[in-house]
Amino acid sequence: MYGVRKSVKGTRRYVTQSWMVVIVIFALSCSQKDRVPEGILTQDQMVSVMSELYITEQKISTLGIKRDSLSQIFEVMKGKIFAKTGVTDSVFKKSLNYYMDRPLQMELIYTSLVDSLNLREQRIPAVKPR
Repeated sequence: MYGVRKSVKGTRRYVTQSWMVVIVIFALSCSQKDRVPEGILTQDQMVSVMSELYITEQKISTLGIKRDSLSQIFEVMKGKIFAKTGVTDSVFKKSLNYYMDRPLQMELIYTSLVDSLNLREQRIPAVKPR
């Protein structure tokens, strides 16, 4: 009997130590931030570029021009937006793909984008009808 108790205690100790190792590894892996690779825009930069793109797209859509022409105009304007913000088209696409693979971060970007657009809308003085 003594041998059986000794092996059970040894097994319990092994299982306890194994769980402790798993917990430590899990804690360490969770505590490290997901490092953004080089060449990826920050979330604030993404919000800035996306808001400029959205506002430009909305302005163009009110021109009353055919959809094909609107697409061409938007492509030209998109290049100007990237030049204004100092971001290239390829970096923006790479960053967008990066964040699309991380839904929680992308949700934060969209939340900030909506907040940013709402603030801009509030700053526009209301036009009174005549």
